[in-house]
Amino acid sequence: MHKAAKVSLWIGVFAFGLGFFSMASGDGVEKGIDSEVIPTNFDLLRSVVEEAIEEVCDRLPSHEPKVLHLGSESDAPGNWLVERALIQSLRRRSYRVIAPDTSCAQPNMACADRELLRYRLMNLNLLYPASRRKHLFGSRLVERQVRLHLLLQLSREDGEVLWTGEAKRTGGDWIPAKKLDYAEQESVPFISPQLKTDGWSRFAEPALLSVVIGGFIYLFYTTQ
Repeated sequence: MHKAAKVSLWIGVFAFGLGFFSMASGDGVEKGIDSEVIPTNFDLLRSVVEEAIEEVCDRLPSHEPKVLHLGSESDAPGNWLVERALIQSLRRRSYRVIAPDTSCAQPNMACADRELLRYRLMNLNLLYPASRRKHLFGSRLVERQVRLHLLLQLSREDGEVLWTGEAKRTGGDWIPAKKLDYAEQESVPFISPQLKTDGWSRFAEPALLSVVIGGFIYLFYTTQ
């Protein structure tokens, strides 16, 4: 191989190597994600629940007196989070909220005339449905997805149904995989998502790296 051809070849190799390693080591695209403060899994779950309940409470019919007795129709693990968000949202709307199991213990309260707001939590979970890389050798990003499905019914003690509502919401984001320990720092029994690894990329990435390195070695010896 002529000297000029060798020089041209090594210039091309150098340009490729420079671009490759700048992509592998650089994190310009991901820097914004890495540097921002991410919510924990529990914070993300709570925000989705609160947003959905705010929206459904806006649809409650106005009535007097503004006294509601809460009741759950399921034993879902996330009931306490829904109940807390409901109480906060209703109190912001000037309702007097009576917690479950204490309704008829209140003095001067005619239980026969009370209005019941019952809720059934159909689904509340947080998943890691996907993971990906910005580029082949970039750091891995993990998708978090919260799903909520809630049914509500407002009725009188005699069984008359005054209103029914439904809240369905999905929310989520992408976070660096290296921040999963931070995101999972709060131990909540019903939040235990499993991250599925991409089997193809687990084997393809080392193989491709070996090919690239082998190519460099081959070019080095063939141009001597």
